[in-house]
Amino acid sequence: MNKRPPTITALSFLYIVVGLVSTSYHLSEFKTYAHTLMGALGTVLIIVLGAAAVAAGYYMLQGKNWARWLAFGWTVFHVIVSAFQSLGGLIFHSVFVFMLGLLLFSKEAKEWFTPAPATVPAAPSTPPPTDTPPSVPAPPDPPPPAV
Repeated sequence: MNKRPPTITALSFLYIVVGLVSTSYHLSEFKTYAHTLMGALGTVLIIVLGAAAVAAGYYMLQGKNWARWLAFGWTVFHVIVSAFQSLGGLIFHSVFVFMLGLLLFSKEAKEWFTPAPATVPAAPSTPPPTDTPPSVPAPPDPPPPAV
């Protein structure tokens, strides 16, 4: 297996930390917003997104390609959400997703996330035993009947 690039290690831990911090923060405010259905659903969605960030970070450390795409999609989702909130958030998340794309899809990262080809066991190197009896030639065909 290839050696994990340091940028992937750093990004993985960043996703784990951001996911844990955002999840714990939104769990603390769940009691405040849980009295309305939209507030409860919004908080649950944010918690699920935080768990997705943790999963993406953890499985990127393991070299899972789907986790790389989950991390990238998670950040693209934040760009879309930022477009409806503030210009500063939109700019930050847009720059971050651009840099993230450069790092997650670099040559080194691609090598890390590409699974190693399956190895085929080598054929045995010893020849087969030679103690088999020699083959007996087939008997000749009988002559055709005379008419």
